[in-house]
Amino acid sequence: MDALSTGQSGKIAEYFLACAVMSASGGRLSPFLPASDDHGVDLVVMDRLTHGCLGLQVKSWRASLGAERRTVQFDVRKATFNPTPRLALAMVVLDPETLTMEVGWLMPMQAVPSVSVEQADKFALTPSRSPASSDRYAGYRHTEIGSLIGGLIGMMPTSG
Repeated sequence: MDALSTGQSGKIAEYFLACAVMSASGGRLSPFLPASDDHGVDLVVMDRLTHGCLGLQVKSWRASLGAERRTVQFDVRKATFNPTPRLALAMVVLDPETLTMEVGWLMPMQAVPSVSVEQADKFALTPSRSPASSDRYAGYRHTEIGSLIGGLIGMMPTSG
């Protein structure tokens, strides 16, 4: 077998983002991984300055050599969707060789229905990977991990 399962790829993205949260925030943000599948919450992030907490659902797409696609698709299952202000969605495209973020998007969970295509059991989000794209996801796009983490700091509640 030479291909990762979707579960393995997802776990890599969760750990990648957890490490990036700590590093890029200079230790201000502390990520916590739920001990079990917590219905759409992959990370809980606490702001050590304000003690505010935010749940993150993490979606990932791994770039493949020789298989360049302009758009990627991330699905949020309706069974785990919760449009509360205390939840956000982070979607990242990871380079499989360098384990770096090629591009990412960060949005409040409440924004998902307005930018996705609603299907029977899920919301399908199809952002362009191009940094120059002016698609409906452009306002949520980050081309640097530090920018994505800065956006996360801006979304943090001011108290726990």
